[in-house]
Amino acid sequence: MGNKIVINSRYFRMFPSNNFLGYTTEEYQADLDNSAFLVVDVYGYGIDPNDPIPSYTKEDHLKGARPALSWLKSADHEERIIKESLYPALQAARNIGMKVIFLNNSAPKIGLRHSEFGKLLERQLNTFMESMFAEDNIDPREYHYGDSDHLKISDFLQPQENEYFIRKHLYDGFIGTRLDLCLRYLKIKNLFVVGFSNDACMFTTVADALWHDYKVILLRDTTLANNEYTEDDQENLNNTKRMTQLMESLYCVSITSQEFIEATENLQ
Repeated sequence: MGNKIVINSRYFRMFPSNNFLGYTTEEYQADLDNSAFLVVDVYGYGIDPNDPIPSYTKEDHLKGARPALSWLKSADHEERIIKESLYPALQAARNIGMKVIFLNNSAPKIGLRHSEFGKLLERQLNTFMESMFAEDNIDPREYHYGDSDHLKISDFLQPQENEYFIRKHLYDGFIGTRLDLCLRYLKIKNLFVVGFSNDACMFTTVADALWHDYKVILLRDTTLANNEYTEDDQENLNNTKRMTQLMESLYCVSITSQEFIEATENLQ
């Protein structure tokens, strides 16, 4: 087996304005030993990988048909992404022995409600992290203990033995966490990133990864932004496309999950 993951990465060139270039690609070779697969806020509680993908209406979602999935995202879009793109890519990373790191929300006892971030969540999203992200499998001396469904992980998405699990408490996965230490101890340079949401936790983590000098390769069909609901599925995904293009312009390169899978099957 080789140790080079060869990809044809995509990015977006918006400048110079008098010579608009748009999307272009560039071959990149990532050393397997220096690469990690970063899974950001992927839970999928209640999803059975063997069930057909359902189609929920706005009314079903507001009634709590799938309360564990993000209340700002379309449940059927997220489930489709997990089943058709994200999970197959995760398995491909595991098949070649790539290091896998899960980055999940949490509610540590650090006075989050009194922070400006906590005040923003309460004011603008009607969200209280201490209750929304309370867990029943943590040390209650350090974290808020509870039985919220928001952070429960479906069995088929659980971290495996020898994979890494890091809790965060802001959108950004680097601030106040052990993520950077973990990556540096593992001698990681390249981050293949999947997960949610690409206008919040995904976006800020990708941007901060750049400031920490990591090469980020976004699997662009494995993420979803927070969207307002419309009856038009295409319109419902416009925010995801806008945020992905922003990241491809200023913060990272991207590939599709299928391109990643094919690259793992053809190591050089």
